[in-house]
Amino acid sequence: MPSAIDEPKQIIKYAYSNNGLGTYSFEFVTSDGTYRKEEAGIINEAGKNILTIRGEYGFQDPSGQHHSVRYIADANGFKPEIHNDDTRFNDRRII
Repeated sequence: MPSAIDEPKQIIKYAYSNNGLGTYSFEFVTSDGTYRKEEAGIINEAGKNILTIRGEYGFQDPSGQHHSVRYIADANGFKPEIHNDDTRFNDRRII
């Protein structure tokens, strides 16, 4: 019997925009809840044009936990911020 993992996923939302000058955005969501969205633009800092990209993607694993990553990429590099539903290590008490 095939599992839900084997079933083809459908794209239920898709959006894309690009002005051809360095500014764009896109987003998609699939039938299993996987998603990604990203936007980019040119920011002028101290007379320099810097491409800045912000985005997020996420999914639900087979055990039902949600995982997501938010990120920014700019002149200072790629900076991800990881999130998930795993709360096992939220209690920092020493026993």
